[in-house]
Amino acid sequence: MPTVHPLARRLSVALLTLGLLGAPGALGRQAAPAETLGNQLTAMSATGLKLAECEQRMQALGTMLSQAGYVSRRSHLGADAVMTGVWYHPQRQTTVVAFSGWQAADNAFSAAEMDGQVRWNELLATP
Repeated sequence: MPTVHPLARRLSVALLTLGLLGAPGALGRQAAPAETLGNQLTAMSATGLKLAECEQRMQALGTMLSQAGYVSRRSHLGADAVMTGVWYHPQRQTTVVAFSGWQAADNAFSAAEMDGQVRWNELLATP
């Protein structure tokens, strides 16, 4: 019975294929969704930081945003000892703005992602 083996093999392959197609998780689990940028920015925000911690967060933020396709627009240390950093993503048309205290101790760090371009003069305090 030489025809039984090829038929059995084809039937086995067909059943296996149908079983795998019918069970989407059978070949592997879908990866958990990547953490959003907003969540990462929120996780970086803190108060009561030392200057070294603020410097480290600003550098880590710059690296993370660069890898995500953002371009550094400008950073500025104001007379009020607050470092402000601005990054822009041209394809997504979003801006990330970060504020960090720049004193020896008791600083705050916060960053947020905003739609569109945030211009530098929009961040300056007006008298």
